Amino acid sequence: MLYVDGMNGLICHNETVQWLYSLVGSKFRLVVKTALKLLLVFVEYTESNATLLIQAVNAVDAKRGTKFWSNIVEILDEKDGVDTELLVYAMTLINKTLAGLPDQDQYYDVVDSLEEQGLESLSQRHLSRKGTDLDLVEQFNIYETVLRHEDGDEETQVPPSGRKERRRASVGCGSSEGRGLERRRSRRHSLQSSRGHVSAPSSPSTHGTSFMSFAGPISERIHSSKQQPPPSPVHRLSSAADSRADRAAGGLLSSSYRQHQEALATEREKKRQEREERLLKVERDERSRCK
Repeated sequence: MLYVDGMNGLICHNETVQWLYSLVGSKFRLVVKTALKLLLVFVEYTESNATLLIQAVNAVDAKRGTKFWSNIVEILDEKDGVDTELLVYAMTLINKTLAGLPDQDQYYDVVDSLEEQGLESLSQRHLSRKGTDLDLVEQFNIYETVLRHEDGDEETQVPPSGRKERRRASVGCGSSEGRGLERRRSRRHSLQSSRGHVSAPSSPSTHGTSFMSFAGPISERIHSSKQQPPPSPVHRLSSAADSRADRAAGGLLSSSYRQHQEALATEREKKRQEREERLLKVERDERSRCK
């Protein structure tokens, strides 16, 4: 797969992609992790491979009589115990696959299948858990943000790894061409609309958002002070002092924000090292059992 000929051979032989996906359901974690890594390499090679992976997933799960992507959902459900790296790989594979789909019907077919199997509740469970790996939090946030963007939330800021534009409406999938002009929405969006309730974002607020909420009132006070009539000398001195205080407060907030980001980066690196050590131990144990 690391060479062009090998990747082209895999692209032309969907049965091998099906075999790799079937290995994701293995009871051996080392096998599952290797299969997920190879599928990630396959999907990241070119966007058209996302459609080929979906074909493989549908073929395997149809033969098994299970819902599509059930192997991935079982990993996220932690039915075989906690392994953070597997969770990150599984959620990353979902996001990478969805990012490669230009057609909204393909996108929502995958999303609706995942939602039917409880991905929203799994996401909330992981995000609300104390000490959740930051890489996993990032992947769940990407999924939630892109989904809200596709459902028509214009205020949602798409992450750098997501699509800047919403996917095109599918044309020619119905009895008339006009059907393609009507945008589809996710199963979650339809359920929320039927209840007359729009849920709040399940992902936690980003630190950048909280920083802007603090910085907002300061800029508003500065802007309003410019529109007032010329002040007296006493007021001019007091307003200058207020302006210096506002700049100092803004600098303090900015410094605190940078320090918090640095602390998060340090914590992320520490947890990654701990995870690698833990997984090395798991691999050694599995190898010893296989012998």
